[in-house]
Amino acid sequence: PEQDSRKRKLAIDGIGSLFQVKDESELRYLTERMFPFVVDNQSMKFVRIKLGRKVYKLSRTSKDGHSTTTINIAERDLQPIDGMMTYQVIDDARKFEGQVFFVEDQGLSIISDIDDTVKDTNYLDKKQFYANTFLRKFRSVPGMKDYFKEVKRKNKGCAVHFVSASPYQLFEQLRNFFRDEGFPEASYHLKRIRIKDKSLLQFFADPFDYKMKQIEPLMESFPGRKFILIGDSGEKDPEIYCAIYEKFPQQVQQVLIRNINDAEDSR
Repeated sequence: PEQDSRKRKLAIDGIGSLFQVKDESELRYLTERMFPFVVDNQSMKFVRIKLGRKVYKLSRTSKDGHSTTTINIAERDLQPIDGMMTYQVIDDARKFEGQVFFVEDQGLSIISDIDDTVKDTNYLDKKQFYANTFLRKFRSVPGMKDYFKEVKRKNKGCAVHFVSASPYQLFEQLRNFFRDEGFPEASYHLKRIRIKDKSLLQFFADPFDYKMKQIEPLMESFPGRKFILIGDSGEKDPEIYCAIYEKFPQQVQQVLIRNINDAEDSR
């Protein structure tokens, strides 16, 4: 449904009742964050993007509207600024842009969780978790922005990757929040779910397998880079990062865990 559709409004009103929305501020945040969950997903569509001076055709979109395509680009066509280039979708009257990140073969990368690691979410209290995710202004964890910026300052070409079990529908809200807070630019690796099918159940699934499948390709794609792994003790980050270290011991430079629930040192 489009932004002014009655169907969309009824869906968000129903979710608002479920979350017990108390005031206009909470309703505004809920509307902004839930809208991407109720848009129409266009499948079997070809999308073209313009990157630099050339246009590239992506593969057909899947039922959730996503297209996964590998594009080969000549080095002469690359003109990154601070390790990034912007592309535009050209097959729509509306304006859509995205960023491409260029990561060197050698250097340092940060892989970080989001909830309760860099953004205060209170995942262990489910009522507070849903309120902090959908009804309230996002809040960053004190000191994390400064840490990220300091690591970037000391390591030229440092890349940042946020790997989270949050749904991809929150991407724009999360990206804008971290930009406004002053965090370094980053790639986002979020769960692909769709409320119209069983993929919605993945929102509640154990994050171990999901995060391993996101992190392992990053490590394998850049065997010459070192990685700092940052997470919290609320879910499975210690166990996930331990498994990553066992598989890629030469690449893991450091593991940092924020203790949010008085977890024992053995974790």
